[in-house]
Amino acid sequence: MPASRRVTRAVSEVLDLAPRHGEITLPRLVQAVSEDRGRPIELTTAELPAGVCGQWRQYNDHDVFLIQEGLPAWDRTLAHELGHLVLGHEGIPVAQAARESTELATSDLIGYMLNQRTGCMGPNGEDLEQEAEDFAALLIFRLGRLPSDRASIVQVRLGEAFG
Repeated sequence: MPASRRVTRAVSEVLDLAPRHGEITLPRLVQAVSEDRGRPIELTTAELPAGVCGQWRQYNDHDVFLIQEGLPAWDRTLAHELGHLVLGHEGIPVAQAARESTELATSDLIGYMLNQRTGCMGPNGEDLEQEAEDFAALLIFRLGRLPSDRASIVQVRLGEAFG
């Protein structure tokens, strides 16, 4: 299924922020989004739970993209987490998610241990995850088609439109 107009527009907006000179990489795009938002985004690796490749954590004054340590191809995961951010996916508080899925700890303990937000585990979680996946696939595809030192976004768009 093709990406929705919303996803396509979000990818275009991110690529519009790409630096005009030098190699355009996913970390540089993340930095450009960070600067555009006026809110730092930290990229780091961590040992995440089994089956989790990445997480977007929101703090009062910055965001963190955690990528699973040792992941062989991390660019897709980074693009996926960036998709959650630029598409405005809110997620739910980790403490709320934990309360809904466990009976072994008190809410005070859960809140203390997991004082951050998690991904899209709410009622629309699957739709939001698919939207973030569509964003990642399209961004990586379009990023791969950009010249390493782009002179004009118009040239890139014309190339995409006419092959």
